[in-house]
Amino acid sequence: MEEILSKWLLRKRWLYLIVGSGALTYLIFELSIPNMPEEAIPNYMKIEESYGTITKAIVGYIVDRFASGTNYLNVAIVLIILLYCLYLEKQRFESTGKTFNYFGFVQNINQTFNGDDKN
Repeated sequence: MEEILSKWLLRKRWLYLIVGSGALTYLIFELSIPNMPEEAIPNYMKIEESYGTITKAIVGYIVDRFASGTNYLNVAIVLIILLYCLYLEKQRFESTGKTFNYFGFVQNINQTFNGDDKN
């Protein structure tokens, strides 16, 4: 079972489609992170005095990850990955002689019907 799954995932088309879909999902998630105002940031010294160092570290991570705003370095990296996956999809279309449209669902339907008329 593992061998079949690994062969399926490692085929070139499925691999970059899965990576591209994951990159798009992460990009949407990253761009939707709210920015916490300065007056709402918790007092980490009080948290450490009341609950301990581990709780302070956990609260700090959660606030940093989910309320610190968009990390533009992450967005740039994921955008590069996403653009590369789109480039690979474009190369696949051009190698078969079809035109590539980034809004590909309608394009694929049109190519299917137009290809049937030519035969």
